[in-house]
Amino acid sequence: MSMPAVPTLSESRILAEAVLDKARDLGVAVSVSIADASGHELLTIRGDGASWFTPGVARAKAQTAAAMKKDTSALADLDARFPGLIPLIADQLSFQPTVLAGGVIDSAAQPLWAVGVSGALPDQDEECARAALAAARVTTGGR
Repeated sequence: MSMPAVPTLSESRILAEAVLDKARDLGVAVSVSIADASGHELLTIRGDGASWFTPGVARAKAQTAAAMKKDTSALADLDARFPGLIPLIADQLSFQPTVLAGGVIDSAAQPLWAVGVSGALPDQDEECARAALAAARVTTGGR
């Protein structure tokens, strides 16, 4: 299957399943959200056993990564170096941004898209999110 830069609904499901498969391998329960370059939600799924609040956190991670064009884990350093900047940015967005790890962008895609994962430890969330990027490479043949 050839995948456009912004995943369709069926492709987003494939990416989300890659995340959920990775979470099962790690023995964790997560939610996953896929967003387009503008941070608009394409798909959000609450995985079996994931806490009730994790879909919203996953969505915020995907939206933040897309809006900032950076993985959310990289934004923690920005927040530490420039205290007060993230709240100023938040005032200009229609959602609450986060610097929690687990929001990653597909920087190879033009326009880019992002995935957010929540429910496990931050490094596990990010590892699960990266499974979507790996699935995109397999699906597209490396773009």
